[in-house]
Amino acid sequence: MEISGPLTDALIYYLTVILVCEGARHVADHLFDKKGSVHRFIIEFLGTLQVTTTIYENAVIDIYLGRQAFAITLFSTGLIFALCNRTAFCSPLAPIEQYLFGKLRLGELLQTLAAQFTAGYFAFSFARTIWLRAYSTTDAHSYVMGLMESCGFNHPYPIYYHLAIELIGTFIVRHVLTRATSEARDSRVRFVFPALFMAAVFTGTVTFVGDQALDPLVASTLFFGCRGLNFENYMLVYWIAPTIGWMASAYWDSTGEESSKKKAAKEKKAEKKRAKKNE
Repeated sequence: MEISGPLTDALIYYLTVILVCEGARHVADHLFDKKGSVHRFIIEFLGTLQVTTTIYENAVIDIYLGRQAFAITLFSTGLIFALCNRTAFCSPLAPIEQYLFGKLRLGELLQTLAAQFTAGYFAFSFARTIWLRAYSTTDAHSYVMGLMESCGFNHPYPIYYHLAIELIGTFIVRHVLTRATSEARDSRVRFVFPALFMAAVFTGTVTFVGDQALDPLVASTLFFGCRGLNFENYMLVYWIAPTIGWMASAYWDSTGEESSKKKAAKEKKAEKKRAKKNE
């Protein structure tokens, strides 16, 4: 099918990914119990597949249409993901946090991670199939496929600099998003701000830093096995550092919550004492 124009090609790509994943979600809704483990696995798999597959076309947008189009695309796909998500984590950091804080059982954590990494494994194959089957592959698509197949890191700074970005970046991302999506916020803010914030973050890292993921799953999908970084440094930069950064933010919040609870308990106790004295 011959379709000219990188923008048209990109729209076809994104629509294909969204329609396939959303269609599969509807099938899962009808075939499986929504509270069952099979349904949860499928929803997590499809959510992660949608996110990780769109990453490849985002690179094409950046190459062919420029950084502004890249930022707008990130924001738009972020909004679409918010509509389609259906409670999928699409990142190992949040479920690991929930497990460590006792909000998720070990079996649920393992199932979630299995769904995510299965989706990440198939993401490039899905992207490549769309590129080769849906329309005539553009030069940009060929270039990205070549990049993925040759797979080398873009690290303009020393490795410890990229490690620090992953650690500090994930701390900031969780810190900001947790507050932006709290129930106290307006629903419009909870819907729009995460997509806007993450679009700004990733546009900034691509522009000024190089290959950063701020998410172990994204890093595994894009960078695992690439030339220029041995396995130990890869795990340190793209797994250990972001996990520590994310969990540090979670621990920060948990200590704050404990302090607030203790303060509230003391105030309540003081009120009771005052009430008794007044009697």
